Amino acid sequence: MANEQYVSKKTVAASYRPRSSLMSPGLQRARAPFRLQNAITGLVLAGFGVGVWAYSISAVKQDDFSDVDEEARALMRAGPIVEEVKVSVMNEAKVVATQTPSSVPVKVKVATVPSIHRGLLVPILERHFPRLLDPSRKTLIWGAPSVDNIGRLRDSV
Repeated sequence: MANEQYVSKKTVAASYRPRSSLMSPGLQRARAPFRLQNAITGLVLAGFGVGVWAYSISAVKQDDFSDVDEEARALMRAGPIVEEVKVSVMNEAKVVATQTPSSVPVKVKVATVPSIHRGLLVPILERHFPRLLDPSRKTLIWGAPSVDNIGRLRDSV
């Protein structure tokens, strides 16, 4: 009696997935109540997509291209003039470069002044909520290392 089956395994397998491209009858029955909702949702999404496409096309619509032609013609006429100006500027630069004596680099000491406040938020928070910031580094996260020198992973171990 343990070997008796109500339905053969072949029938069950065929009803579960009759062919690779078809849904099983159970899945078809489960999806049936939602066909209208899914169709309406699909139409709304497709309509939205078509609306965005139509708006973008109409926003950049340009029927008259005469201004583009005029601009291109003006650039074509100005081409030789630009070349002449470029050549004269290059010649002047060569003359200036040959006349300038080479200078000796001078070592200058630059005093480094540590930045007390970084960013826009720190001064505002310090004025209104002075105890919110770390007193040593003026950061929101107390004890946080400097972001200029983050160190290595094994340094924290």
